[in-house]
Amino acid sequence: MEEHFFSIQPDQINTDHFSLSESESAHYTRSLRGNPGSIIWLLDGHGMAYEGQVTSTQNQVSGSILQSIPNYGESEYAIHLVIGLIKGSRMDMVMEKATELGVKSIHPILADRSVKNKLNMERAQRIIISAAKQAGRSLFPTIHEPIQLKDWLQSHEKDKKLLGHMTGTLSLANALGNEKNEVYVIIGPEGDFSTAEIEAMTHANVEVASLGPRRLRSESAAVAAIANLNQLMEG
Repeated sequence: MEEHFFSIQPDQINTDHFSLSESESAHYTRSLRGNPGSIIWLLDGHGMAYEGQVTSTQNQVSGSILQSIPNYGESEYAIHLVIGLIKGSRMDMVMEKATELGVKSIHPILADRSVKNKLNMERAQRIIISAAKQAGRSLFPTIHEPIQLKDWLQSHEKDKKLLGHMTGTLSLANALGNEKNEVYVIIGPEGDFSTAEIEAMTHANVEVASLGPRRLRSESAAVAAIANLNQLMEG
């Protein structure tokens, strides 16, 4: 049986009862043509999922909570994506695929060669929630406001950081080492990071890893890096 996922705010859960928002109720009744009696899954975005049974579709979809499952659809480790801000639908794709692949947060960076310096945060949040529902994730990744690379490096001085770049001499596995808990993977913008930015990252103890012999677009590099890190950190 196909599972249908809906986002829900914690205050829409009352012990063993739930009610969907107006927009999610409309999706259930109009797009899915749902009826009372159906089983649906509710995702609160903070790491909790609920299995529910619809009892009413009058005005607002509501029903009973059958069970609650913490960390539904989530990994025990944390991958964070740090990416030079890119433009248009390519940034949309990055946020969507990174969410589907399980990242815990997304950090857009303003780099020397960035061709864009703003991000529509409301749109970004909608993309992330939609992708999380598609993937069945109970935790919706945090999307951060874009900041300068130097400021980001300063605020993450002690974190494990990897840069995916063609100049890397280490494999992704060697750059990751024995880290199995949390890592920040950094991907450049369309025009790549400048030489000065790469030097600044190496001075900030960022490991530079190769993602293969081919030059990848930013969105492709992000997907490749996250997918490979998932495999390496699951063991």
